Amino acid sequence: MFGLYFGDYLLEKNKISHSQLEDVITAQHTSRPKLGLIAVAEKLLTSKQADELNELQKLKDCRFGDIAIEKGYLLKEEVNYLLNLQGNSYLQFVQALTDRNLMTMDQIELTLEEFKREYGFSDTELDALKSGDIDRIIPVFMDINIPFVGECITLAIRNIIRFVNNNIKLKKAYTVKKYTFHSIAFQQLVGNHELFVSFAGEDEALLEIASPFAKENFESMDEDAFDSICEFINCSNGLYASKLSREDIHIDMTPPGFDQNKSLTSDGDIYVVPIVIGGKQSDLLVVVDHKVEIN
Repeated sequence: MFGLYFGDYLLEKNKISHSQLEDVITAQHTSRPKLGLIAVAEKLLTSKQADELNELQKLKDCRFGDIAIEKGYLLKEEVNYLLNLQGNSYLQFVQALTDRNLMTMDQIELTLEEFKREYGFSDTELDALKSGDIDRIIPVFMDINIPFVGECITLAIRNIIRFVNNNIKLKKAYTVKKYTFHSIAFQQLVGNHELFVSFAGEDEALLEIASPFAKENFESMDEDAFDSICEFINCSNGLYASKLSREDIHIDMTPPGFDQNKSLTSDGDIYVVPIVIGGKQSDLLVVVDHKVEIN
């Protein structure tokens, strides 16, 4: 998942080409990060120390971690910590970059600092992106503490990961009073509280939800494709309504619907979370306890 964020930045800065990025993202799923690279990424070793240990490993029939401990560069506990990171998606992405001689570790570290600075990420937020843990990533892009909104959006994004595509990119959430769309699939929930939940965007973006969820290859946003997205929304909202019910908050789900080439307006905030799936952006929209109109 981190590769989508950092990879787009590398493209923007002309550090790598589209074809190189595609190759790296494909390769990261099979690459196993080397301990030296992980140690440098975690700032437990310098690049010079890692290179020294790699050269020593060529002369001795020993594991990298054992040599690092012997040299006094790492503690046994630190080596174990590094070994546990070998499945980390960020480190797999970095390993794929270095294996293809596209960037050195020093260049990656420098570019990461530029990436963090330009996007205004804190160290904690950057670590969250590197972790690949969606529950840590979501708060980087939105306030999850907004009553009902935060939980509803978090659950919907988790369900995208679970049922649609596990490699998505989020963008900063924002609010509007009016949202103009090409296509939209939506559902309203009524009861102790009222919620409006929808996915909107261009047809090719919504197909990235419809096709994987239905396990069918839709060619256009026809009624069947809309039905697939509506069913996904219904599934996600059903899980959320069940959670609220356990908290003694009663919500009923109305039948989902869809529309095209209109505008959504509300007398309250429309929370918009842009989600990039398969390289195409659709928007998750949520409104809580305010009137919503489509016209």
